[in-house]
Amino acid sequence: MPRDSKGNYAFIDSQNLNLGVSLNVINKHKRLIYKGHKLDYKKFRNYLREKYGVSKAYLFIGYILTNNQLYSHLQNSGYTLVFKTITTYTDAAGNVITKGNVDTDIVLYAAAILDGQYAKGVFVSGDGDFLSLYDYMEKQDKLAAILVPNRHRYSKLLNIYRDKLRFVSDLRPLFLPIKKTRSGGRSTTLGLPGHGDTMNIAKKSRNVNNKEAE
Repeated sequence: MPRDSKGNYAFIDSQNLNLGVSLNVINKHKRLIYKGHKLDYKKFRNYLREKYGVSKAYLFIGYILTNNQLYSHLQNSGYTLVFKTITTYTDAAGNVITKGNVDTDIVLYAAAILDGQYAKGVFVSGDGDFLSLYDYMEKQDKLAAILVPNRHRYSKLLNIYRDKLRFVSDLRPLFLPIKKTRSGGRSTTLGLPGHGDTMNIAKKSRNVNNKEAE
C-alpha cells in the first residue's frame, strides 16, 4: 500500500497484540525461540500511519479501573479506545492475565458501525476467529493487511491470506528498551514506559472515545 494513502482504519485486538509481543515463546523442545518485549505504542501508531495510511486506529481493550494512566497514554499516542468488560485468570506460568472479549465488537465496528467511513481496514490480531470477517472484507476489496503480533504463535488458518500477513514481532525498532516496572508481572500495562498501574483521569465508557491525537 502506498505510504501516502489516506482514509484507512486500523482495528486492534489489544490483548492479542500485547500478549503476542510481550510473552516468551518456547518450542516443543523447551528452547526459547522468541524473547518477549514491550511494544512502544506511540511508535506503532506512527508506523500504522506511515506504512498503511491509517487515519484512525481503534484499539479494543478491557477496562481496568487502575489502568487509567495507561488509557490516557494510549489516547495521547493517537488511538481511539473502545472499552470492554474484562475477566481475570492465572496462566500455567502463574501470571495473572486479564482478558476482554473484543471479537464481536471488532467485527461490528469494521463491518457495520464504521462501514463506508474508511477505504480499507488494517487488522491487528493473530486470532483465527476473525477469518470470516477477513473473507468478507476481502470480497469488498477492503482488506489492506493483517498484522499478526507474533510469527511463532498465531492461528495458521490465517495463512490463506499469507500475502496480507505482516508480523509485529519482526518490527524490532518499535520495541521499548527492556526495563522493570511496578506492574508485579501482570500483562496489563501494555506499552506505557516507566509506570505501573496507577490512577489517572481517563473515564470508563462503553462508547468509542473520539479523542484522536494525531
